[in-house]
Amino acid sequence: MNIKEIYAVNKKHRALLEKYIVYVKKVAYFATEDSKLGKFKEYHDILDTIIAYSNNFYESIKNNSQLKAEFAYIIPNLVLYMTIGFMTGLKNKSNEYDLIMLIDRLTRKTEALTAEITDILHEDLKILDIEELI
Repeated sequence: MNIKEIYAVNKKHRALLEKYIVYVKKVAYFATEDSKLGKFKEYHDILDTIIAYSNNFYESIKNNSQLKAEFAYIIPNLVLYMTIGFMTGLKNKSNEYDLIMLIDRLTRKTEALTAEITDILHEDLKILDIEELI
C-alpha cells in the first residue's frame, strides 16, 4: 500500500501532517538502520495503514464538524503509539539508549503537533472551544 494523499481538515492541517510523516519516517529509518532487512518497510506498511484508516474516517465524517476535531488528532496519536510499540520491539542492549532518545524526541514532537492542531481547530475552524476544555 502506498498512500499518495493525506486527508486533512484544511491546508494548514495537511501541511503539518505531511511534515510530521516525513519526520517519523526519518526516525523509523534511523531506528531500523541496524535491524534485519525489511523492518523499515514493515514500519512504512503500518504507517500507510494508519493513513488509510484516517482517510476512511474522514470520508465518513467530513460533513460533521463536531467529529472533525476527533479526526484531526488521529494520525499523530496512532503514529505515536505505533512507533513506540514498533521501537520497543527493536530494542536490544546495543540500541536501547538510542531508541529511548528517539521515543522521547518523537513524543515531544507529537505534543507540539497536537498543540498546533488545537490552534487550527480553535482559531481557523472555530470547531474547538478552548474554554470548554479548561
